[in-house]
Amino acid sequence: MEALLVLGDKSLRQRGEAPTGSLVKASDWDALKGKAIERLRRHLEEGAVDSDIVELLELVNSSRDYYTTSSCSGRIQLAACSHPGEKGKLRVLAKWHRPIEVWELTLALAASREPGVWFSVHPPIFHIVARNLKAAHRLLVAARNSGFKHSGIQGLGKRIVVEIMTMERLEMPLRLNGVDLVHPWSYPSIVKTANDLLSRSKKRLKKLEEVFQLQQ
Repeated sequence: MEALLVLGDKSLRQRGEAPTGSLVKASDWDALKGKAIERLRRHLEEGAVDSDIVELLELVNSSRDYYTTSSCSGRIQLAACSHPGEKGKLRVLAKWHRPIEVWELTLALAASREPGVWFSVHPPIFHIVARNLKAAHRLLVAARNSGFKHSGIQGLGKRIVVEIMTMERLEMPLRLNGVDLVHPWSYPSIVKTANDLLSRSKKRLKKLEEVFQLQQ
């Protein structure tokens, strides 16, 4: 029940307190963190980490109370599926971790013969493991103060995982059952909206980095 206290206990909020319970022994914590950091190093060498969040990931991992697992700096995506929640069947046709041009969307869609194609914007998302509930609460406050209002404590199994994300998200079908739903003259408006959402969410990354440093 401690997780409920972190997120919603009125008396704790009034006193500015947070639970301190730890679910992992110190020796296990060091081992788990070491493995996570080694995995991140491999991904960095492979070029599999979004360049605009490398400094933030390194900052978080330099803290004794946290380590990162999965992360994404935000992206625009074109995917083949009948609906976006179709797990295991969704196939990414194109993705960009930056604002795009209209011609990029046009070419990616024209190159696909899939009967169902969805266009989406995914905001930055981070999964960060905290040493204990007090550290998780501190990170949650930093995230929300940086504009990542859709953040929360996701897991309380062997690990305390804080999920950090924003609400700048877009999902829309461009083709369903083999029928194109959107005329090309609409592409500039769609691309502008997507770029605006992505840019707005990415601006929060620097703020998160600054607030995280202040709270350490």
